[in-house]
Amino acid sequence: MASFGEWLEEKRTEGLGKGFSLLLIAAGVLGLGWLGVRAFSGGGGADARFVGRNVAGLALRDAEGRTRTLGEFSGQVVVLDFWATWCPPCRMSLPELAALQQAQGPAYAVVPVSLDRGGFGAVTPFFASNPSMALTAMVPADPAGLAKAVGEIEAIPTTLIVDRNGKVASAWMGYTPGRLDQELKAALGK
Repeated sequence: MASFGEWLEEKRTEGLGKGFSLLLIAAGVLGLGWLGVRAFSGGGGADARFVGRNVAGLALRDAEGRTRTLGEFSGQVVVLDFWATWCPPCRMSLPELAALQQAQGPAYAVVPVSLDRGGFGAVTPFFASNPSMALTAMVPADPAGLAKAVGEIEAIPTTLIVDRNGKVASAWMGYTPGRLDQELKAALGK
């Protein structure tokens, strides 16, 4: 069996066509690796692009087709989580999010927002086959206007903790077990 270096040298001498193809493949692998690190890393500290932004006007649609805004949660801390059914880190985070949603009360609300292109056509069957991840989810009422209302979502999951006045208090990308609970407690002053 040839070493990686020998294999690479062999491919280099085969000509520009194959070498260029290998270069493209390597760039793709590195790009996917970078995205994976971002998605699984927990995102580190607060994402300054979101913090301080007023998101009370964000319009969402529920499974019954009603349009609601985050302003309806005025006086509560809101966990606003952007996710998709096809996203592995999102799938890891959904049971924790579902447990928080079941426990919510007058102090806070959990608002999971699916970014699946198929909307509830993708979400409903996903929850039917994954009951431990089932949530009362919403979808953007205006997917094209989401970035204007909230900011650019570059990776999922992206989680925002919104204060009682509708402003983002903290934000992060990715999933780290326990971080959501920790950030929510901090926002609630516990």
